[in-house]
Amino acid sequence: MRVLVAGATSVPGLPLLRELNARGHDVVGLSRQLAKTPQIEQAGAKPVVADVFDAAPIDSVVADIEPEVVVSLLTTLPKRGPMRVKDFEPARELWSRGAPNLVTAAQRAGVRRVVAESVIFAYGYPTTGAALTDESDPYPGPPPPGGDAMLKALRDMEQTVLTSGNHSDTEGIVLRYGIFYGPDVPHTQMFTRLVKWCAMPVVTGDGIVSWIHIDDVAKATAAAVDKGRGGQIYNIVDDRPQSFGDYVRELSAELHRPKPLPIPRRLFGLVAPYGAIAFGDTWLPLSNAKAKSELGWTPSPR
Repeated sequence: MRVLVAGATSVPGLPLLRELNARGHDVVGLSRQLAKTPQIEQAGAKPVVADVFDAAPIDSVVADIEPEVVVSLLTTLPKRGPMRVKDFEPARELWSRGAPNLVTAAQRAGVRRVVAESVIFAYGYPTTGAALTDESDPYPGPPPPGGDAMLKALRDMEQTVLTSGNHSDTEGIVLRYGIFYGPDVPHTQMFTRLVKWCAMPVVTGDGIVSWIHIDDVAKATAAAVDKGRGGQIYNIVDDRPQSFGDYVRELSAELHRPKPLPIPRRLFGLVAPYGAIAFGDTWLPLSNAKAKSELGWTPSPR
């Protein structure tokens, strides 16, 4: 089938283009930057240049391409990862304006399905909870301090997608990705360099989050294109929820480096207040049972 991927050169975008192409789909990759079209071609997709913030051109592009499925990977964050809530401003704009424009264009063009990228932090930032959280309670946790508008934009984007099938022929699916890792992920590359230099801090705290290898992101997203149910959220996470500290300690062991020194959460929070909350305090061990059952997908062992 013909699949349009918006955000085609994002961290998950290029692996997804390759995965969809390998599965025999007719893939079109959308980017705002002409300079990035060679990357799209190299991944086996046809490039198209348009800006999701411009509603009329996006309408025209989607209508001309006539995709059966649109995948929205409209999230952007600093390569080092967000340190402060203000680092989410570009992403908030995409969630607030870009993604709704894309969904509206898909509805007008009669696209069958929209699959949209979200993130585990759409659940909020709870400090306690179940041993594994599933998709049955989609918004249990509060925003981080100063992050009300950011979290609202993310959740509103999700609802725009999830409710699309209620008033159009375009059903919507939301994928809540865990924290990316893998050799081609920019923050993994940064963490690896810091570990090699014995300069990677480990924030203390009781927080647990869920992770996902970038190759598994591509496979799960391609599975949702084929098999996902409209109006549903799926947790796309691996089988090992883990603290950030344990992640760094394992990375250090793999690289045969000394155990990293712990940094008190309060001290880390002076440099990276958002990071201290997200990785020091937040309790988000998530279940992937629904994605396994309904998408026929299983993450790689870690």
